[in-house]
Amino acid sequence: MRTVQGRQDRHVGRWRWPRWLPPPKVLLVVVIVVAFGLLLYRIRGDLDTALHRVRVGGLVWLPAAFAAEGVSFFAYALVQRRLLVAGGAHMPRRTVATLAVAATGISNLVPGGTAPSSGWLVSQYRRYGVPLPLALWAVLAGGFTAGISVLFLCLVGAGVAGLLGPGSFVGLLALVVAAAAAGVLVAHHLAAVRGWLARERRLPGLRLARRAIRDAGDVAQFRATIPGGVEIYVLSVANWILDVAVLATGFAIVALPVPWRALLFAYAASQIAGALAPVPGGIGFVEGGMIGALTLAGTPAGDAVVATVVYRLVTTLGMAAIGSLAVFLVHRRSPTPVRLSGEAAAIARRARADEDTGSPDADDERPEPEPPDAPGRGS
Repeated sequence: MRTVQGRQDRHVGRWRWPRWLPPPKVLLVVVIVVAFGLLLYRIRGDLDTALHRVRVGGLVWLPAAFAAEGVSFFAYALVQRRLLVAGGAHMPRRTVATLAVAATGISNLVPGGTAPSSGWLVSQYRRYGVPLPLALWAVLAGGFTAGISVLFLCLVGAGVAGLLGPGSFVGLLALVVAAAAAGVLVAHHLAAVRGWLARERRLPGLRLARRAIRDAGDVAQFRATIPGGVEIYVLSVANWILDVAVLATGFAIVALPVPWRALLFAYAASQIAGALAPVPGGIGFVEGGMIGALTLAGTPAGDAVVATVVYRLVTTLGMAAIGSLAVFLVHRRSPTPVRLSGEAAAIARRARADEDTGSPDADDERPEPEPPDAPGRGS
């Protein structure tokens, strides 16, 4: 009786979304559209001036924009392939590039963007015979590297645009480097982190942290060599830089002067804003971040809006169409198993042995022991 009453008491205090309102995601899209419409209305004079400067001759830059975007995705595919090879899965470049383009198309078509596309990419690696820990490691390590790269480019862009002084730039750069080093250090010493969490009892969310560390154990066993890590980071930065080139051609397409000093900062800031958006392709957030950053750095608002729209047409609608075609081709083809070596081959052999014997993995069947209460501490 107490259990039923307790459940009722918990439900009484729980707030529910009103049924008469549209779903939160729909409401968010409506707010974005309305805000963008108000922005266009407020800068209609600057926008009219910018549109009158557009010339048909600028369309010759359109193939260059698509070419830069294509090479950008090839650089991202090389990041993924280098991570897979470091773990022992040797997948052809063409296959990895097709999967990378398809995953990007998914991120531009479905809500939540990055999360569903990353999950899809992991599932496709599994179809080709890549062990699950390695598939997860390649996607997570690629995302971590991309995040550190875009933060670095945002700092460099802010410095070039004159928005940061030398002292602030050095301090923030040291913070980014420290965060990157801490992430790598934690990944390489998960056993020590798990032991510390087992002894610690006062911090909130410890049960979830212990479970995450335990599940990440197999993922974190993979390593990239120092030269390999440098290569991965350089390719990740090149991926972003090539996308910046697409934004630059966006100005050239509509015959507008390219604001070189503000370009890198505006691009990186928009990518950070888009990564936080729960809408397909970061629609609204990327545009708002890019336009705001460009105007903050001195670009006329009308020029910023026109160039941003052209950039997004190439990188969102254009790549969504190409990515959809890639998804269709991926699911039409029968996957060819990849060649495994090293740790990846060992994991695959253990998985086959477990399937043959019908026994679960040792880590799955052994529950994680709860740490004993420390003297003088409350539970």
